Amino acid sequence: MKALVTTGKGGPEVLKIEERPAPEPRPGQVRIAVRAADVNFADILARVGLYPDAPKLPAVVGYEVAGEIESVGEGVDSGLSPGDRVVAGTRFNGYAELAVADARAVVPLPEGWSFEEGAAMPVNYATAYGCLVRYGSLREGERILVQAAAGGVGIAATQIAKIVGAEVFGTASARKHEAPAPRPEQQRDRPGGGLLRSLLNGRCPQSSLSFLIPAVGQWPAWSIGCVSPCSAQSAGMLSGWSSIP
Repeated sequence: MKALVTTGKGGPEVLKIEERPAPEPRPGQVRIAVRAADVNFADILARVGLYPDAPKLPAVVGYEVAGEIESVGEGVDSGLSPGDRVVAGTRFNGYAELAVADARAVVPLPEGWSFEEGAAMPVNYATAYGCLVRYGSLREGERILVQAAAGGVGIAATQIAKIVGAEVFGTASARKHEAPAPRPEQQRDRPGGGLLRSLLNGRCPQSSLSFLIPAVGQWPAWSIGCVSPCSAQSAGMLSGWSSIP
């Protein structure tokens, strides 16, 4: 099979199409004929050498895919059959014509969705949904501050929070201010968070969603101060790290 191989650390030029052995599904796995694979933040970090859990290079990355089940391994009895259109989390090895995934990480592609739409869903939207709804128990009428709201998981979090009916506030670096705003009126804050404090009007969000890893840095004290005095919930993703106590 053909695969897009990260041949070493560097820019996009290190990506090369090569012939690789087709993977065989182990018990409890399915093999998927990949129709689309998402370019995830973890894949980019792996390519430049900044992702601790990345496979040793050269390697095939690709964290999430969409396609059709080509074959199933022993013990797969979850209703998955060859020919099914599915979305899957692969945790690398997705940039290939064929990829294997644990059956428990495979779900049907919703009716009417393209393969490209399906491949973009698992990491960003499952992360945000799990954090906000499954673990954070976000409810209609609550307030939430989404840090890094212009990133992949941040955008997913703002969309999910709005569907739930929460009041959403978001922060993002200046160069990302043109991204869709979580509030109807997009306004630019000044250093120190004066605008955010004014919008909150002394009210603290019940939840704060934070998506940084230690290597990136820490949130400024004013941002933490907007929520920490009465934050009921805090969820830190990526490496299990949270900036809000």
